[in-house]
Amino acid sequence: MLIRAGASNRAMVAALGVNIRVLYTLVFGFGAALAGLAGLMAGPIYVVQPGMGELILIEVLVVIVIGGIGSIRGALAGALIVGMVDTLGRAFLKPTLATVISPTAADAAGPALASMLIYLLMAVVLALRPRGLFPARL
Repeated sequence: MLIRAGASNRAMVAALGVNIRVLYTLVFGFGAALAGLAGLMAGPIYVVQPGMGELILIEVLVVIVIGGIGSIRGALAGALIVGMVDTLGRAFLKPTLATVISPTAADAAGPALASMLIYLLMAVVLALRPRGLFPARL
């Protein structure tokens, strides 16, 4: 609450006895530490190189939009839903398509459709609930 109050009116928060400069420094440091932890966790999975976060940046946007912008609960639910849809789509879409169309066509179309599933999910969620599954309370 202090961070939001400081963003709205720095002088008033400072008048209440909060050192807003130290608070913003701590928040920035905590955010940088979380970003470093995310890079550390993604390092074994992805190729470590400058700009390596670009590979997952769009997926993170999809998670946030599905969950609801500004909602921690929505981000958690969105991450679980996107992870399950992406994993299940990559595992089962190609064999499922092979039962309907020729196996050669399923081999070509399966991975392409599986990579589009999370974007289709985002489009459906935005069509049904434009503020996300768990919109932030204002």
